[in-house]
Amino acid sequence: MESLIHTTTYGDILRLTGPEWILVMTALVVLAASFIRSSPSPEPCSTRTLTWISLAGTVLAGGVLLFNQPLGIVKGDVFFVSEGTRWVKLGILLLSVLSLWLHLGTEKRLNHQGEFHALLLFAVVGMLLLVGADHLILVFIVLELTALSLYVLTGVEKNKSISSQTAYKYFLIGSVSAALLLYGFSLIYGVSGHMHLTDIQLAIASKPADSLLALGLVMALAGFGFKIAAAPFHMWAPDVYQTAPTPVSSLIASASKVAGFFVLGRFLWEGFAGHAGSIHWTNWTTGWLPLLGLLACLSMLIGNLSALKQMNLRRLLAYSAVAHSGYALLGITSPEPLGPSSVSFYMLTYGISIVGMFGLLQILDQNGGTGDFKSLEGLRFKSGWMATCLMILILSMAGIPPMVGFLAKFNLFIAALKGSSQPMGLILLVVLALGASAISLYYYLKILKTAFCTDQTEGDHSIQINTYQFTLVSFTVIGVIVLGLFPGPILSRLTHVIGI
Repeated sequence: MESLIHTTTYGDILRLTGPEWILVMTALVVLAASFIRSSPSPEPCSTRTLTWISLAGTVLAGGVLLFNQPLGIVKGDVFFVSEGTRWVKLGILLLSVLSLWLHLGTEKRLNHQGEFHALLLFAVVGMLLLVGADHLILVFIVLELTALSLYVLTGVEKNKSISSQTAYKYFLIGSVSAALLLYGFSLIYGVSGHMHLTDIQLAIASKPADSLLALGLVMALAGFGFKIAAAPFHMWAPDVYQTAPTPVSSLIASASKVAGFFVLGRFLWEGFAGHAGSIHWTNWTTGWLPLLGLLACLSMLIGNLSALKQMNLRRLLAYSAVAHSGYALLGITSPEPLGPSSVSFYMLTYGISIVGMFGLLQILDQNGGTGDFKSLEGLRFKSGWMATCLMILILSMAGIPPMVGFLAKFNLFIAALKGSSQPMGLILLVVLALGASAISLYYYLKILKTAFCTDQTEGDHSIQINTYQFTLVSFTVIGVIVLGLFPGPILSRLTHVIGI
């Protein structure tokens, strides 16, 4: 059992939030460096230099997080730090490093490079703070810090009208979700009289079902649903995945989801543990469990069925991400250690796979690819290495053994059935998830069929791959294989430390 330490001193707060401050200072350095012009060249600091500075700051933040964090649970006024939050933050930083690494491999020069890298770092700061947020106001503030940074990053390519339109759409939908989240939090505060999650649970434990509390919970879940791209709040995802710069799409699809699912889990597990309700078909009672089941059901069905008809690979990945959000929501139905650890492990492994997929798409785009299935035709002739990497990542996302995606998804289903006080009510959802996974095999195998079973056409040429792209994709593929063959150390560690 971890010891509980309360702290309110500024020194302790600065020490506990050291990784976040390092990222903030790195963002300021990047902004300053972007205005430095080297003589005799009139050009500002190069894009690659800014990316290396950002990577160095992110890695340093990870080092501080790994070697300079207290044992036990340390609670401040609005946040807390524990072994569980430390491991989740390390996962977020790892995925952020991989997303930044994607920018090293690109040949495209974006406008306002300093602002681009700074906003990426500010988004990561918001994700880290979100993991340890213990107060509804702080949760809302850091969610919006992350969201506002991502809104701007989505539309950074202002020379493309579709990029601006996507950013505008993303911002409008995000503003509505933020309003719903804030109104929901205000209703929860009005009923409970508290903003801390543990205090909310104690305040409402003895209260009967309250319509205002139920409405606040519904509105809050709608706001969180937008952040994790769960149906029917996913409308922004296909456009953002398709048009945003690759590092931004990768960050949204990986690190942002890890943070979003963790805070959603804590919000329900810790704040509303006594108001879960029941999803059993003979005893359907109000609470967050039926709502979560509905979101999971819609996400799995809408995501997979919509992906079937997609011809653009990035849009296909977006709808696939919606379906994966549905699978992850099943794990949140279990408040036991198996539930939080299975969700964290699933999102980490999925994040690694999706970053690798974006790396492959980046290579195709820079070699004249159109972004659709035609770009994959004859891939095994153009680059056997790319075709092999694509196969491994796709099989993992599809949940095919021995890839890590199979084990991660299996743990989610076990957590949903074993962790619930009334597991029979979740059998239908698990069966639905198995059926949805079978549907996903169609479009996943369609990708592999196009890459491996189409002939090389006249005029096809070998694909040029730079060192940065080769390193990134190889790392993700090796990670998928190693975690699939040896999941024990990571999974057991997560099960041990991530307990709410």
